Amino acid sequence: MKPDLLLQAPEVIQSPAARLMPNTAFSIQPCGCLLVLDKDLTRIVQCSANTGHFLRVAADELLDQRPDRALGNRLAGRLRSELRSSGRLSGPLSMQKDIKGRKTRLQVNAFRSGKVVIVEIEPITPLGNRRLMGTVNQWLTKLARAATPGALMDVLVAGVRDITRFERSLVFHFDDQGHGVCLAENLAKGLMPVLGQRFAASGYPAEQREKFAEQEIRSIPDLDADAVPVFSSSVLPAGEAGRTDASGAVLRAPSRRQRSFLDDFKARSLLSIAIAGQTGLWGMVTCISATPTPLTPTLRDAARTLVTMATQRLFLLKARMESRFLLQVQESRDYLVEDVKAGLSPSAMLEKYGNEWLTFFRAGGLACKTKGGISGFGVTPPLKSIAQIARGLEQRHGQGVCASYRLKDEPVAEGLDLNGCCGLLAAPLPGEDSEGWLMFFRLEHDKAFYWAGRPESDALVSSPAREQDLRRTFGTWLAEVRGTSEPWKPVECQAAADLGEDIALLASASEITRLNEMLREEQQALAKANEKLREAASHDSLTGIWNRYRTEQELDKELAKARRHKLPFCVLLLDIDHFKKVNDSWGHEAGDELLRQVAFAARGVLRQEDHIGRWGGEEFVVVATGASREDGVVLAERIRAAIADVRISQMPEGVTASIGVATWRPDDKRKELVARADKTMYAAKSGGRNRIETDQGL
Repeated sequence: MKPDLLLQAPEVIQSPAARLMPNTAFSIQPCGCLLVLDKDLTRIVQCSANTGHFLRVAADELLDQRPDRALGNRLAGRLRSELRSSGRLSGPLSMQKDIKGRKTRLQVNAFRSGKVVIVEIEPITPLGNRRLMGTVNQWLTKLARAATPGALMDVLVAGVRDITRFERSLVFHFDDQGHGVCLAENLAKGLMPVLGQRFAASGYPAEQREKFAEQEIRSIPDLDADAVPVFSSSVLPAGEAGRTDASGAVLRAPSRRQRSFLDDFKARSLLSIAIAGQTGLWGMVTCISATPTPLTPTLRDAARTLVTMATQRLFLLKARMESRFLLQVQESRDYLVEDVKAGLSPSAMLEKYGNEWLTFFRAGGLACKTKGGISGFGVTPPLKSIAQIARGLEQRHGQGVCASYRLKDEPVAEGLDLNGCCGLLAAPLPGEDSEGWLMFFRLEHDKAFYWAGRPESDALVSSPAREQDLRRTFGTWLAEVRGTSEPWKPVECQAAADLGEDIALLASASEITRLNEMLREEQQALAKANEKLREAASHDSLTGIWNRYRTEQELDKELAKARRHKLPFCVLLLDIDHFKKVNDSWGHEAGDELLRQVAFAARGVLRQEDHIGRWGGEEFVVVATGASREDGVVLAERIRAAIADVRISQMPEGVTASIGVATWRPDDKRKELVARADKTMYAAKSGGRNRIETDQGL
């Protein structure tokens, strides 16, 4: 079958005795045919009018017949076997028919939709001299070599366009609010680029994004091709026939929204493939052309393979970028430890680190509210408004992180002068009597998309395309995001919470200094405050175990003892697997409770001479005194098993942890030893998580 035959409406073969009832609920494109079977796969209850062309049996002769009549005994048996316990076929099946005197292979896909099973049948046209497998492998290799998300997307659009031969290939991304942006584009010469074009969330509602995330693919070879009606059995009630949901079918006719999208681009053919994220539709690869573009299922599946592999690579690169961002913030926190010792005040801290933190968090200003007062840096609301926001946060959010990209609509900011600030990220300063908050403020949406935290290296600046319809679309997006900021990323919320803990130490130290200067005669109050400072300086406020500062002290002590007496010891670095998913799915309160229970469980299986501390976020460090590598592995296994048994009321399932074990070497310094433990922990994660790796051989 020639490719151009895919774009021609095939003749409808119908027997003289036809008794068909047209089902106006949906129709399909003419590049294939469709059968609807009952839930038990014993009867054909609906079929497209063009089955005679592809299956050589007229539609009315198939209705109420067994699927074997259309598909043959072997293929129908395969469908019953696979769909008995699954919602769709594990992979496409094939059959062969004589169409217009030529033997033609047909691809068969099937899936359950409500109370029926939908079967799609498409011709597999020869590819001529194209060596598809070699081409796909070449592009897969290029995807694997891409070092940044931006470079990865550029390779993806080039590869998909090379395989499908569309005029334009694009990658769209949807943010947490549903707004879209074109992140990458590959197009034929002479076409106007749309890279950076924005689309408002109202143009692609949430329910449609959710559906497409499930359907994964949409193909329209020719927008102007005559639709083929779907007929129903005469014994099927009209109401039941109209309820068939064929939205998951590749062959379904174009919707009004898809026609409008193609009209905006002055295009007549389309291929869209979903890029699925952990929480829904992250984006899609979309190919369009101004002329009809036949696409055999083989090429469509090849493009889908590229998108699948690129998706896996994308989220790996994003995870690495987030890790680098957290490392940058952590390095800043390391310096704060010295500032705690020096008694630096919160206001002096903002002056010292303000510019650096504004860059890390892509913020316009930041403020610190403590018992001693309010300090600000950059563009912030007036101090009076900040104080009111802090009171509202304390009443409404307790000790949890608050993130908003539409601050003016938040109850805590009602009626306040915000000085142009549209976004707020507020992290509490933990402590028994703390009333403090660390606040980052963002200005109005700046029309830029960021892959990670550093705008000078990863920003794509948005701009409207030249076409009038796309300019109108861009204007709609501008109207919808007016008065809002760039949304806060989960990794930024985590980093702000970690900074809040360190600043709480600074605030405590500053408070102690103030009391020493003003209330020297009140020795009892001063002694109590000093005790609080010692506790805060050595223990993590959330879990009650040692904090990073105290753990580093113990590591230095253990290193000195090992050098002097040649006594071995191990460092275990453990990280809770998929902890971000816990916060995203069950909330930060559940995440905090899980951290407390994991710390309790791990501490319960330690030896008397071992020590555990919270290193940061969901990472913990265990110092195993006098332990060889074998002893360290045994201890790590006890900890891993204990964590696997942890359960909290807010979430039904448990969690696991990946653990790296590093053994002391005579020339080790603290940073080298911890880095080796960190490297082995990431090796455990790469090896499948919920496991232990050692530094043997590193």
